[in-house]
Amino acid sequence: MPLSDRIRKLAEKFSGAPAGLDEHRSRPALPPRRSPAPNSSQPQRASTEREEVQPLNNTPVSPWSTPDPRAILGSRVGTNSYRISHDLIGPRLTCKPVPTNAWWQNLVLEQGDQPVVMTPYMVKCLDSAVVVCAQTPLVQETYVAAIWHDDWRVHIDGCPRHSLTAFDPLSATVEYTGETMAARVPLVRGAAFVTVMFDTPAQLSLSTVHAVIGVDKCSGEGTAVVRLNSGTTWLVSCDSPVELQQSGVSGLVSSGPVGAVRLALVNDECPQALAALLLAKDSIPVGGTIDVTDEASFTLRWITRGSGPSDHLLMFALPHHQQSLTDACWVDDVGRYWTSMGHVRAVRGSQWQWIETIEPLGFSGQSELSEEDKAVLRELVQADASTLPEDCGVLPPDPYFFGKAVARAMRIALIADEVGDTASCNLAVERAKSWLVPWLDGTNPDYLLYDDEWKGVVSSRGLTDPAADFGQGRYNDHHFHYGYFIYAAAALAKLCPEWIEERREAFDLLVRDYCDPSNADEYFPFMRCFDFYEGHSVASGLFAFGDSRNQESTSEAINAYYAAYLYAQATGRPSIARYTRAILQLEARSSRVYWHLGDLASDVYPETFARGRAVVGILWSSKADFATFFGANPEFIYGIQFLPYTPAMALLLKRQWVADIWPKFLEQVADGSATESWREIINLAYAVVDKQVTKDRVSKVTEHDDGNSASNSYYWIATLK
Repeated sequence: MPLSDRIRKLAEKFSGAPAGLDEHRSRPALPPRRSPAPNSSQPQRASTEREEVQPLNNTPVSPWSTPDPRAILGSRVGTNSYRISHDLIGPRLTCKPVPTNAWWQNLVLEQGDQPVVMTPYMVKCLDSAVVVCAQTPLVQETYVAAIWHDDWRVHIDGCPRHSLTAFDPLSATVEYTGETMAARVPLVRGAAFVTVMFDTPAQLSLSTVHAVIGVDKCSGEGTAVVRLNSGTTWLVSCDSPVELQQSGVSGLVSSGPVGAVRLALVNDECPQALAALLLAKDSIPVGGTIDVTDEASFTLRWITRGSGPSDHLLMFALPHHQQSLTDACWVDDVGRYWTSMGHVRAVRGSQWQWIETIEPLGFSGQSELSEEDKAVLRELVQADASTLPEDCGVLPPDPYFFGKAVARAMRIALIADEVGDTASCNLAVERAKSWLVPWLDGTNPDYLLYDDEWKGVVSSRGLTDPAADFGQGRYNDHHFHYGYFIYAAAALAKLCPEWIEERREAFDLLVRDYCDPSNADEYFPFMRCFDFYEGHSVASGLFAFGDSRNQESTSEAINAYYAAYLYAQATGRPSIARYTRAILQLEARSSRVYWHLGDLASDVYPETFARGRAVVGILWSSKADFATFFGANPEFIYGIQFLPYTPAMALLLKRQWVADIWPKFLEQVADGSATESWREIINLAYAVVDKQVTKDRVSKVTEHDDGNSASNSYYWIATLK
């Protein structure tokens, strides 16, 4: 696909409904909500002592570095045209970097009224109401999505405004305020209940889009089982000894004031489900922390409140958790709940732990090159290096495609170094250095600068234009873009460490932007893109979508953390290297679970969707889609999950899975590809199954992807075990 067409189609992501997606599900962002004028009659939100930044990370990992970006970039500082809404984000939170790619991001974008996915529930925080939805599937051949319906609306009358007042890697707290009352909503990943806590006890008022067909008391006053004509049953539990009564066709009210209400879907297929939920109803999760050790051990800890003990806490685990949790207390009496990321399974207790199995990985491939392969590669790298342009003005002007170009050059350099071609290595290194200097000095047209609003490095075009550079100024795809830069920096640090050392703080800014392992860095958010509950990254930045967050290219996410890992190693930061290596392994495993159909899991998605394909193209918080943002060609959908081909792709492309899907899908996709470059990307995946067949299939390729080269393709094949 011509570069201009790809840019245009990717830009449609931000100027209208994404290609291949339902317009009513994933609509473009609305105009920003304005804060009320000082003399407005609208009640103003009061600051409270509850407003705080929760602990983010228990891991004692030092930041990459801590200099103020202004000291490095000088005058290259600007304020994003998309401003933080101080109406939707509490003032104390803005004292530190505000996340841009969090699972709860919809809460603080535009009107703040788009859904967030807690798992298993979806929630909308509206003015004067919290709306709860249990995920139910809409299954089509090309996508599977969770249908939104107002299962329950918790009315918070007298609280006309709401804002985010606390967050951590596992939760977000929304506070409602008014003149006479206030309420808090702790939205916690995996929670079995949705909880609303009233600071001043108030009469409970619930309504539903369905009809209430039965209200049965259970477990004493304040708790009831409510049956709806949708066929669902809900447990409604209050912290006060009140009677819950039906009000009209679709309402439920309490006989007196309550301090909190908790709502949970009851699985009617499991006779013991209600009893298990009742045991957990007084153990309320309100936050959480994460811990990652040098041994790639992950621990998720939930902070609890309420009268129930923490070991009665009931949470739901996603499929990748179900494969890996150690010493988990599974509560199968609750039954399985459907989500767009597969069925979740209940776990009792406030702490989860698992260990990622670290696979060998470095700059080089899995196996040593034979002398015959070295001879072939010397010819290929000489030809590839000779085509690298001296004039950086002919290179792509945007950070994504430039990043691919400079990473490609340094792949050529590394391969040349490994096969002993010093001249080609030096030529590629010198080209890459000369290309990077304008980006580091800010003399290129689309220079990088520090955004003092959202605390990150963005392109100058993106700072004011949301569609520029694929939404770069709105923090879309930062790990993809800067991952390529950091890969080049890592390779340069290996081959010419003195050059990198002189510019290390500048490169550090880019890796701090997307992969900052410490909340001690006051200039960048902690792990901007990574979701520790779902186990993979989020790409979509400051754009509000009805399907919430999304990520397209798992392979480019893997490349980003691979680059950070190599960069940490090459610049002498072993603790960060171990941390990023653990993140990389989890990203790869979760990608195989949720994007690779039939790889590590065979039952994540319904058969209607899964039987006709082998990958998910875009994974949303509430939707799995066989599509891309830049076109519907099958080679695009598969290929964007495979590139770039570096040694890290061995974490993602496994022999058994590729062997299974090659005759069913991949061979036909490769043969039907519209361009040689995409055909090569698909064919290269087959190398993990048969190296010789793959060599034959790519031997006559003359047009490569803009991030690939003949020498890199050959090296990928030759170094696989």
